[in-house]
Amino acid sequence: MKKSTKIFFLILLILIIGIFIHPQKVIYEANIEGKIVDENNKPVNNATVYRIEKEYYINEEIGSNESRDLRTESVETDKNGNFKFYEKSRIDWFHTPLDLPIAYCYAEFEIEKNGYEFYKTKFGEFEQYRIENCYACEKVIFRPIITLKSLKK
Repeated sequence: MKKSTKIFFLILLILIIGIFIHPQKVIYEANIEGKIVDENNKPVNNATVYRIEKEYYINEEIGSNESRDLRTESVETDKNGNFKFYEKSRIDWFHTPLDLPIAYCYAEFEIEKNGYEFYKTKFGEFEQYRIENCYACEKVIFRPIITLKSLKK
């Protein structure tokens, strides 16, 4: 095989790989449009709702990859108990066009309000696979209605 033919196939291989693996590193965090109510189904205003994201790090002491939850955004509920986190993207991973049809979207958040029990989503409580005609988790909206339990008994 000629040297020019080898170079041609090498360039072709690099182009083909470039089509499927590229440095566009994006994860979309889903929209969350929720409502917080009490046990009597009355809106809870001024509750603080935090978006939770994972931070990945290497534990130097034991040399392992670990993660921890971080509060990255917060909003207050309005007088009707409503809150909203707008979709955002963050850099996190290399992806290929083959990844997009199987995007897994989830939402994690915590809620605090004086006089009520602390609320944290459980793993898998709000999740969804990619919806039609959307890129990764773009346009995915979770609409939870969360009941906070009063500390008063």
